[in-house]
Amino acid sequence: MEFNRVNPWLKRLARASAWGLLIGVMVLIFSGWGITQTGIIYSLTGGLIDRRLADAIHRTANVPLAFFFLSHVLINIKLMLSPSTLFREWLASIILIALGVLLMAMTVYMEYFRPGG
Repeated sequence: MEFNRVNPWLKRLARASAWGLLIGVMVLIFSGWGITQTGIIYSLTGGLIDRRLADAIHRTANVPLAFFFLSHVLINIKLMLSPSTLFREWLASIILIALGVLLMAMTVYMEYFRPGG
């Protein structure tokens, strides 16, 4: 009975993460185009985005993109699973959350704290 109450919220969260992922990919593409086609992006934005700012946006977009990707994939894995007992439901949730936190911590480490990077 309780399983069905959680699913609509998880579905909404999965949909929100999909929209966040789409926006993140669009920012990544636009900023990458700003790095390679500087003149076009510079004129389209009225001189607001030059190559250096496009590069900064491109590098900054990696962590939010990883967050939305991980949340979207892990939430949809959770929705796909159908555990038979409440214990298995909690166990699957704990494992997926721990996996998400671990992968996000690795992403943040590689982006900001990696030696020589």
